[in-house]
Amino acid sequence: MQSGFLAVTVMRGRLHLYLGTAPGVGKTCALLAEGRRLAALGNDVVVGLAETHERQDTAAGLDGLEVIPRKPVAHRGAGFGEMDVQAILARHPQTVLVDELAHTNAPGSRHDKRWQDVEELLDAGVDVVSALNVQHLQSLSDQVEELTGVPVHETVPDAVAAAADRVDVIDLDPEALRRRLTWIYPPGRAEWALAGFFRPGNITVLRELADQWIRDHTHDHATGPGAAPVRHGSRIVAALTGEAEGDRVLHRAAYLAAGTGAELVGVHVRSPSGLKEPDPPWLSGQRRLLAELGGRYVQVAGEDVARAILDFTRAEHASQLVLGASRRSHGYQMLYGSVINRVVRAAGPVEVHVIPPHRPPKHPLTARLPRPARPTHRGRVPLPARRTAIGWALSVLAPLVVTALLLPARGSLGLAGALLCTLLTVVLAAVVGGLGPAAVATVTGFLAADFLYTRPYYSLRVDRLIDLVGLFVFAVIGVTVGLLVDSLARRALQMTRAQVEAESLARLVADVLAAGTMASADLVDALRRTFDLEGVALLRRTDSGWEAEAAAGPSPPATPEDAPFTAAVAGGCSLALAGGRLSAEDARLLRAFTSRLRIDQGTRQLERIGGDHEDQHEHIRDGEAAP
Repeated sequence: MQSGFLAVTVMRGRLHLYLGTAPGVGKTCALLAEGRRLAALGNDVVVGLAETHERQDTAAGLDGLEVIPRKPVAHRGAGFGEMDVQAILARHPQTVLVDELAHTNAPGSRHDKRWQDVEELLDAGVDVVSALNVQHLQSLSDQVEELTGVPVHETVPDAVAAAADRVDVIDLDPEALRRRLTWIYPPGRAEWALAGFFRPGNITVLRELADQWIRDHTHDHATGPGAAPVRHGSRIVAALTGEAEGDRVLHRAAYLAAGTGAELVGVHVRSPSGLKEPDPPWLSGQRRLLAELGGRYVQVAGEDVARAILDFTRAEHASQLVLGASRRSHGYQMLYGSVINRVVRAAGPVEVHVIPPHRPPKHPLTARLPRPARPTHRGRVPLPARRTAIGWALSVLAPLVVTALLLPARGSLGLAGALLCTLLTVVLAAVVGGLGPAAVATVTGFLAADFLYTRPYYSLRVDRLIDLVGLFVFAVIGVTVGLLVDSLARRALQMTRAQVEAESLARLVADVLAAGTMASADLVDALRRTFDLEGVALLRRTDSGWEAEAAAGPSPPATPEDAPFTAAVAGGCSLALAGGRLSAEDARLLRAFTSRLRIDQGTRQLERIGGDHEDQHEHIRDGEAAP
């Protein structure tokens, strides 16, 4: 009896990926809509996992689809529900829907990451439709954190997403997305989200990153089972020092490699005398990250680090080299030289990329503050714009008017009397406009007194030494008095500002603790008085343009474009501030006002939509808002 074996080749499943430009654009809805479409065509479809977040419009997408129950996983006394990969493999559908590809599984699960679960399903011949946000792509996570100020903890290797058979970008207009978030998020969470991660500028940047990633990662797929991907480039080398910035170097190198189809190679240079020394602190983690990114690690020895890196790069026939910028001081580099400078000078045809060191992002709300109209020193309060403008006018006109009015008494008054009277105009300019106008008033008074009260008259020549001494003494006294008066004026303004700030904060806190709703008009008026602004307006966009819900001041802005500073408020409203200068010191109180306005507008919106707000959700399908 002859026995034989039947070899069965399992075709790898196909991956269809929905790439969202931001959370909330409708990836899950699109995922479930695709599942229903396939099921209607006769495809055997199951839901492996879908995150509905208890939203009715999203949960409605599960109607008619078979859902595989989640597998309970216990960890440290808590229970979690993860995708049951074993149950799906036993069921072996034609297509499985898997949401949140970047999710980290609870400890004790079959795999650490959900994308690893998906890889096993694909290897078993099951087609997968999944969803992912652009900020979770591993090569973009650092850029997203720098741009938005929000750290990204869960990532998916770019190679996994780039290997998808189909990638659909799910996008939504920034304003439409922000409106949708006010409906689907609780009021408190929505306000912070809109003021932080979901600022219009952040959403625009995420959309551009998604478009760029799609363009860079469009490549030809190999055909046939087990075929290797086509390489369009040669190799890209990432130089690893074992310091903390190595992760950023690897992410950028992986991004470049995935975009060109090149092989990623990481190299670490050691001194020949230090081969037995322990690894640098972050090197082991970077080796693991390199393996996750699909690259290979090489260690070489060399006394000259720059030369060793370039020799290795040329030996590998690499076209690009990625380095991390040095954090060493200029003095150290002057004494011992710069590895980066030597590499760049000797690179030849190799393209060198230098990745700047990581800088902590600004707080999302602080980053929204406008730059001061002029630099302000620590503890130096800027004077109001109108007051400063009056001071500059007085600095020129007041000395000229005073010296001209005193001209008939020139014989009896003399130069000393004229300079003493002119000194009053310097004090006046300093009180009103500060040190700058005081200095200009001193110069103007100096020239006017010289022209009208020193011999020869009506010229800037001075014949007598005593007159020249008197003029220069006046200049010194004028500048000194200007400095002192400017300091006193700013200190008085600072005390007044501190008192107003304390009263405003106390009023806002008392209003919140009392769970009351302060009128928007009162808040807007308090905001204008606190910062001494020309005008403040709370504007709402309507079909016919912008409409003011509340305004204060003689010149409130009619549109956000008319104001140098605007802040988004819930319900499609914008807060516009005009006619003043805001400095970094104003950040705390300004955030308090805008947060209170956001809470107020969010509460009013919820009162308007009432219990029917779930029915007014904006349903997103394939990145478009359906009426």
